[in-house]
Amino acid sequence: MPDLVRPASAQDVESAWEQWRERLLAQFEILSDEEQRVQLYVLVDSRANPGVDKLLLQVPGLAWVSLWQDSVLESYTDIAPYLIQIDRTSLSDPRDLQSRLVRRLWKEARDLHMLTWIWSPLTLESLGSHFRHYCRYTTQDKRAFFLHFYDNRILERLRAVWAAEQARAFLSPCVEAWYRNRDLNEVVWRDDAAAGVAAIPDEQCLTVEQHTNLLQLGRADKLAMQLREMYGAILDSVSDTTLFHRVSEQLGRAARYRIADDEDLLNYVSKGLVISPWFDEHPLIQERLTRAMQGETTYRDALTGIDREVLHQASRMHEQPNSQAS
Repeated sequence: MPDLVRPASAQDVESAWEQWRERLLAQFEILSDEEQRVQLYVLVDSRANPGVDKLLLQVPGLAWVSLWQDSVLESYTDIAPYLIQIDRTSLSDPRDLQSRLVRRLWKEARDLHMLTWIWSPLTLESLGSHFRHYCRYTTQDKRAFFLHFYDNRILERLRAVWAAEQARAFLSPCVEAWYRNRDLNEVVWRDDAAAGVAAIPDEQCLTVEQHTNLLQLGRADKLAMQLREMYGAILDSVSDTTLFHRVSEQLGRAARYRIADDEDLLNYVSKGLVISPWFDEHPLIQERLTRAMQGETTYRDALTGIDREVLHQASRMHEQPNSQAS
């Protein structure tokens, strides 16, 4: 079912931007005092908006760094994460090129998770060096991988698996960090301690359990991306947020049958999306899944070759979700 959300008018968008700009300007006053001058930075995940690097070059005097600098990904400038310092005076003038850049990034990210607003007394170079350490992780079994924490959804997952001291170390140079959660609601993450530079280890490390939990938290997003590739235009009218919640619901239902393999999960979830969220409640399908759970058949066989009439009956399960099909 498509999302029945009325698109915001151009006037609404401009009004929302002005409110956001005024909030940023007001925060300068709130966080700055005689002892500490707080700067505003915006961390941009340009994978969600390739080509940001070209915009940065068009703003004279703009200060920014890439978090992929000095890494094997350094040459991928079109999709790198950029930490940009926002000048207070420039932001005050809507006609200023820097203010217009911020406005453009904000508008293009209205339905995305690509911006993190950071308030910190540190210099751009010091803050960039700090966050650069969080782009690459290893696990206890020595597997190395890049972690795109500048995607707000991944930052939320990290906060869920980090130990308290790991979260404090990440936020330590900041007074506050603002980002969007899964449902695009604003989150303000405040540092209760005085902002400073944390002692950062040579490499960030996750325990095997933390890594496993992180992958588990990302499974719904991974499946949602695969489903968009599979079904194309069929899912164009479904927002990323709605699709995530539908996939998450199906993963919860799949867990009742102990389905764990990625391919089997994709098979199960896809049927829950295109047939009915309650397709598994059809007695014949439920019987097949139960047999697979007991090891009498595979989940692949249980979910394929189902009679067309059974699928038709299952597609009507949403009409009476707690009923048994006849």
